[in-house]
This record gives sequence, C-alpha cells and structure tokens, in this order.
Amino acid sequence: MNDFDTTGFATIGERIRAARKAAGLNQADLAARIGVSQPSVANWESGVHDPRRLMLAKVAEALATPLEWLAEGARSSVERDKSPGAAYLRRPLHHTPVISFSDAARLLDDPAVDPHSVAEDYIPVTVGSHRVFALFVNDAAVNLAFPKDTLVVIDYADRRPVDGTFCLAAPMSFPLLRRWRDAPARLEPYSSDPSHKTIMIDGDPRIIGCARVSIRFH
Repeated sequence: MNDFDTTGFATIGERIRAARKAAGLNQADLAARIGVSQPSVANWESGVHDPRRLMLAKVAEALATPLEWLAEGARSSVERDKSPGAAYLRRPLHHTPVISFSDAARLLDDPAVDPHSVAEDYIPVTVGSHRVFALFVNDAAVNLAFPKDTLVVIDYADRRPVDGTFCLAAPMSFPLLRRWRDAPARLEPYSSDPSHKTIMIDGDPRIIGCARVSIRFH
C-alpha cells in the first residue's frame, strides 16, 4: 500500500483521491490505467457516484491500495439507498444536443448561442450542468482517451480546466479536444501515434468547455 496517513478520509471518493495523490497520479493518469474517462474519476472523487465493486478493485490495484480500505469508505450521498438503481434514477436526465465542431466554435464569439438551435440529434445523459452539448470525436490525436466515434459531452459553462482534464479549445482557427496542462499552459495530445504535437499556449487559450462524459457506441 502507498505510504500515507489513511485517517480522515470518510467516503469512497475521498479515499480514491487520497490514494491517487499519494501515488503521484492525476485523474487522467488513473483513468488511463483502469480504462475509463477522466470525468468518471472526477465524478467518483467528487461524490457524484461511486464506482462499482469490480471497477473499485481495478482502482485498488492501480493505486496499490487495499480494496477493503477503499470499499469501507462511506458511500456518496447520491448513492445511499438500498435500491441499486435509485442513485442513477435520482439524477436529472438532460436531453443533450449533439452539434458539430463548427457550431461549437460559435459559442466562443457569441455566448448567447443556444446549442439546441443547431442540434443535429439528441442524447439523454445525466450530468450536473444544464449548459452542455455533445459532439462526435474522430481525432487520432486523442484516440487513447476517445476512440473513433466516441460521443463526448462538453460543459460549456466550465471554461477553466484543471491540469490533466480534457477540454474543447480553439487556440487557432478550429476547435479541438485536447488534454489541458498547466505550467506552462499547453494542450497535449493523448494518442497512440507520437507524431501528434503539443500546442503551447501564449495568451488566451480560447476554451469552449470541459469534457464531462464520454459515450462509446458499439
């Protein structure tokens, strides 16, 4: 087990965060190790919902932390219910507009643009924000996080990404989805192809929004 003080962490989410930090990993690093998206890890740590038991076992292995210690944490307030499906059903369901990258770019110049007015389709998702849209990502530069034809939900109310999170930005002429890094500010690829380059940011990064949920279709 990682050598850190395990006292004072009441919930499963708090214990995952503590163990992750003790392992020297950010949320995106942990997500990559266990095969989920960074927003999933963020949701666990913030108490939006808890990982299922099998996923919690993967987390424990990735963080070299006893599964029993993680599982003994208190469940998130959303999931304290005897019915396994109750936590999911209590979350608000948003009919999220699916839009194009070019329409997403319009939100930078005109915050009054309503994504619903340019919706090509809709997808029902449960997220905390009401200001969301979704777009299909077919970008080899982020294929390790978002394989081809992944639908990514963007919270366009959040334009201040934290280090390691994925965001939709338009530092040049067209929006792209990349992993945000601080100090120095940059947009990194997350790809199986090392030829994709990091974009260094000097000035306004032109953030459209941060990724919240990703959905794969099979």
